[in-house]
Amino acid sequence: MNLTRTDFITDQEVRWCPGCGDYAILSALQRTFPELGIPRENIVFISGIGCSGRFPYYMNTYGFHTIHGRAPAIASGLKLVRPDLSVWVITGDGDGLSIGANHLLHLLRRNFDIKVLLFNNQIYGLTKGQYSPTSERGKITTTTPGGSIDSPINPIAFALTAGATFVARVLDIDAKNLNTLIKKAAAHKGSTFIEIYQNCNIFNDGAFSHLSDKALRDQNTRYFQEGCEDLSKAFERAHTLHPVPMGIFREVSKPVYEEQLNAQNNQIQSENLASSENLNKILHTGHTWSVS
Repeated sequence: MNLTRTDFITDQEVRWCPGCGDYAILSALQRTFPELGIPRENIVFISGIGCSGRFPYYMNTYGFHTIHGRAPAIASGLKLVRPDLSVWVITGDGDGLSIGANHLLHLLRRNFDIKVLLFNNQIYGLTKGQYSPTSERGKITTTTPGGSIDSPINPIAFALTAGATFVARVLDIDAKNLNTLIKKAAAHKGSTFIEIYQNCNIFNDGAFSHLSDKALRDQNTRYFQEGCEDLSKAFERAHTLHPVPMGIFREVSKPVYEEQLNAQNNQIQSENLASSENLNKILHTGHTWSVS
């Protein structure tokens, strides 16, 4: 069956602020997914809390809107029991890099074959404009009226440090390169992290205008079609301030976690089934003690 964009559109009303960058990302995904050749019943979108958390309602696939920051943990469990599924985590700079940073780190370091799309608008949009882990120093918000004194997290450097095997960055309105990166992410076997600069036109409008403006983007950005195998070079690229690097930072191949763990479990089960030891003896093998 040949799928089309319409097949990935649900009957749910899309409820974001008019002009939100999430519309462009949703449209790009709905246009790109028919090209992946993956049946809809084998695709799962898992999200946390935030404006991006609504994505499972708008993609006509399986989906799960989870709790704040825990989408990576839910996705990891699903991938273990159903490694055949194409699992996508949708998160934001607040959901993924604040309360959910530890869960995201462990997903990436274990190299689950899971695709993480992190929408970075450098603000808490759903809760009305507080500063986020990626807000720049000096950012004035309702929670930082004197200006933020925090050093912002660099999401790309975070993903590289955690050990993600595919790391990339793209703008929400860059439909062509977003299409390309989504297809590359789907084809990559391993932990995939794509940071998407997403404009919040209500609480942080124009944060990336110097990168998206047609008159400025060529001098302010540099797009990389290939990733670095050398991690130090990938880090150097991640910390480059001008021109802002876009595209792929790292793309390497490593064994995926779910296959290794399932193979290990199968081996242990096979060895136990082949053993002549009874259950009672197995339960009393190793470090045991008796309570009288």
